[in-house]
Amino acid sequence: MKLRRTEDLEARLKETLDPVYLISGDEPLLVQEAADAVRATARERGVDEREVFHVESGFDWNELLQSANSLSLFASRRLVELRCASSAPGTQGGKAFEAYTSNLPGDDLLLILMPRIDRRSENSKWYKCLAAVGVHLPVWPLDLEAFPRWLSGRLRRAGVQIEADALTLLSARVEGNPLAAAQAVTRLALAEHGGPWTADALQAVLDDDSRYTAFELADAVLLAEAEHAHRMLATLRQEGVDALAIVAALAWSLRQVRTLLRAREDGEDLNSTMGRLRLVPRRQKLLQRALPRLSLPLVEGALRDLAVVDQAVKGLVAIEPWDELDRLCLRLAGVRTTPLGVRARAWLE
Repeated sequence: MKLRRTEDLEARLKETLDPVYLISGDEPLLVQEAADAVRATARERGVDEREVFHVESGFDWNELLQSANSLSLFASRRLVELRCASSAPGTQGGKAFEAYTSNLPGDDLLLILMPRIDRRSENSKWYKCLAAVGVHLPVWPLDLEAFPRWLSGRLRRAGVQIEADALTLLSARVEGNPLAAAQAVTRLALAEHGGPWTADALQAVLDDDSRYTAFELADAVLLAEAEHAHRMLATLRQEGVDALAIVAALAWSLRQVRTLLRAREDGEDLNSTMGRLRLVPRRQKLLQRALPRLSLPLVEGALRDLAVVDQAVKGLVAIEPWDELDRLCLRLAGVRTTPLGVRARAWLE
């Protein structure tokens, strides 16, 4: 079953738990929050064990099937989660999905997170097998009309009152970026402000905030402003900004670039692709300036390095995340540095 909106998923979850959930899209925050809704409902319904697999190049798909055929350690219901780096599982992944859906493991649930799935993948056998037994929610970027409504709902849930003109101002400042909007909402919720936010009060807060943001850093990187990006990253680190916020902002920008580069390789019109991504005009201009000097191998390598940095921040990999972020930003901005993956192979030799 293919759903159209996040609201459809919420309604479906109130009715029943499906054995398979496939959530796809290139907006990390929106995908993550949809997945959180599935996880929360599963916990409420007694699914109290969770197993997570990170599916990257070289992943052994037998692990999924072995997990499906094994008994839970605590004889409880499980949520098995696949976090896929690509929306193309390949021959082995496709066969694994077909085998899994042909013999569902009792009351266990399978949650699959993927980047955007294209029409060709939706016509594949593995996709049809998943959709036949479960639900697929494609998460699309919010368009210019939907974004203020989404932002208003988020502010309301956070207990932040805001006047209409202030909402318009805030929507314009975050430029349709859900991650930036979420950070802004959190900041307003923590501010000691009595009564609804007016446009003047909000403008004063925004003007007083002279700090760099993670998204401004990502923009500087895309525009090849290497020295400026280096200083910005140092300032963000000094001010105690979470390294994961830097990782998220860079990944968000790079996924957009990757989508456009792939479209360019496929001969698609970039303006049409940007329209499909619902990018605001300023964002379109920035990406048009950045694309000519960027390549798909560079961007995909950077995304892989960011995944390792993410693990380093969480203490799972013994490298210094801020140093790696600095090298990565410089490399993306045009300075010659050695990719993390290349250095890692050298360490092992």
